[in-house]
Amino acid sequence: MKELLQLEKEFQRGRLIAVAALVCGLVITLTAVGMGYYYSDQAAKRIYVVNRGEAIEATCGDVRDNRLAEVRYQTRKFHELFFTVSPDQKSIDDNLKKALFLCDESARKLYKNLKESNYYREMIEGNVLQQVVVDSMQVDMRAYPYRSVCFLTLTQNRATATSKRQLITSGDLVDVNRSENSPNGLLIRNFHIEQSKLISETSR
Repeated sequence: MKELLQLEKEFQRGRLIAVAALVCGLVITLTAVGMGYYYSDQAAKRIYVVNRGEAIEATCGDVRDNRLAEVRYQTRKFHELFFTVSPDQKSIDDNLKKALFLCDESARKLYKNLKESNYYREMIEGNVLQQVVVDSMQVDMRAYPYRSVCFLTLTQNRATATSKRQLITSGDLVDVNRSENSPNGLLIRNFHIEQSKLISETSR
């Protein structure tokens, strides 16, 4: 009788060991599979660029990780291209061509209005250099399209005087396909000049 009880205990012990071994094996297998997928995904994000025989590693990530910086850069770049004017028709045309790729018809409409009012011709004839500085920018990424409001200082340097204006502009940014003309994959829509105010004028 004692031997039967001993055999039963040994059997139960063996069964517990077998179950424990099975559970441990299952945990190890699942962990290995999970880590395999993780490292495979990480490896897929690595891109190697070969430059003159040297491999340079580049990593790719979610476009949304850097979207705020791209929105701010696109907005700043558009304002610099659109509002920077030198007394050179070719320079004006080159800047506006690049700027109009970054914005929709709202910017083209403003450009046409300025052109029809002889704004650019007077800038060239008066040998005026116009420069813009983006003082600050507010971007709302909580909703789509992304909303931006820019506060700018526009400086016009003439031979006889220098004037400064404060501009406030607004616009919505939408996602588009990335291209050579729009490397950030963004397009500004509903561009408006909300305020244009003369803040100083000095004679020379």
